[in-house]
Amino acid sequence: MITDSGLRPTPPPSGVAVLEVKSEPESIKAARDFVADWFTENAYDDDLIYIARTVVTELATNAHRHGSGEDDPITTRVFNTDAGPVIEVLDASPELPSPKPLTLDALTGRGLAMVDLMVPAWGFARIPEGGKAVWALLHAHA
Repeated sequence: MITDSGLRPTPPPSGVAVLEVKSEPESIKAARDFVADWFTENAYDDDLIYIARTVVTELATNAHRHGSGEDDPITTRVFNTDAGPVIEVLDASPELPSPKPLTLDALTGRGLAMVDLMVPAWGFARIPEGGKAVWALLHAHA
């Protein structure tokens, strides 16, 4: 379920894991490995680690393809909240995501619809420093 940008989960004052990389195809794997390591270190089960890897792959892919120019930074952040773990991907583009419906014949453009099916809440917000954050709240299965 896409959530109002005003409901973006607030990162705690400490305990936020951050990975900043340049926008390039290899960055997507770096984000996926970073998130998988964080979920493993925090003792989440294998099913949630798989979902987290899939979610960050979609968010980082969108940031690379649609939210940044070559070598612009893409930041992945992961943190715990009372509602569950949150993955955020930040990029420099002010353009907000435009989710498309799932169709059987589409070859691209289905990532956010897939994320919507995998998490209880996700959304996006412009950030004061410029650009946007796209976030996903995952079910907590520790």
